[in-house]
Amino acid sequence: MKLNVVYFSPVGGSLKVANYIAEGMGFQVVYVDLTDPINRQDDLVFSSDDIVLFVFPVYAGRLVRIPRYFFKRIKGNGGCAISVVTFGNRAYDDALLELSMLVDQAGFNHLAAGAFVCEHAFDIGLATGRPDSKDVLIAKSFGQQIKKNIQANKSFENVMSSIPGVYPFKTRFRHDFSGPLVPFTSEKCIKCGKCIESCPVAAIDKKDPKTTDPKICITCFRCIRRCEYHARKIELSDFDDHTSWLSEHYKIRKEPELFLPN
Repeated sequence: MKLNVVYFSPVGGSLKVANYIAEGMGFQVVYVDLTDPINRQDDLVFSSDDIVLFVFPVYAGRLVRIPRYFFKRIKGNGGCAISVVTFGNRAYDDALLELSMLVDQAGFNHLAAGAFVCEHAFDIGLATGRPDSKDVLIAKSFGQQIKKNIQANKSFENVMSSIPGVYPFKTRFRHDFSGPLVPFTSEKCIKCGKCIESCPVAAIDKKDPKTTDPKICITCFRCIRRCEYHARKIELSDFDDHTSWLSEHYKIRKEPELFLPN
């Protein structure tokens, strides 16, 4: 049996979680990385025989907008799916319900859903090192249980009923900042182009990497993490205040939450 893993993972956490769940399921795996724009050029069409694991991060309480918009081009055709979101130890708010609804609308039948903690994209000391060994065991066990349910032909009709969230969804949970929440590029930049190549939304000017379009940038921190010269960062005092507040108020460890059929 084949497992299709469709993910968006700018800083790597969501892919790690996807790998551990897939390992637990023990099927042959085909990956579709929606972080790479080239993989968003064509529709994704599945059949009733397919199993698809969707793993996407939470941004400010909502499902990250790139895969959210791309769901218009995903066709489930009666296939089976697992909905998973990853979050930086604050909360996943409405994001898992949002993903589950999109999966349902795309024509899939739900096998399971889950929310896993990953190191916060802002790299501010929240959930550092996660997913860790405990998360790995939970993710693999989650995959194993899904496989057992498939083999037992268990009914999956009630998976979505217990997923928390409020619909209609809030427009956003993020604070308003004093300026655009896009990376500033310092004089350390040597214009190597790695940030341009790695940006999942092509928000960085190809001729001048110091220019980032605030209307396109999703503040995923991929360019910041991948810059070997530490030339990119968010330079807003109220952003620094916000991240300090996050680090202080959400440092207590949160655990994965799993939703399987009763």
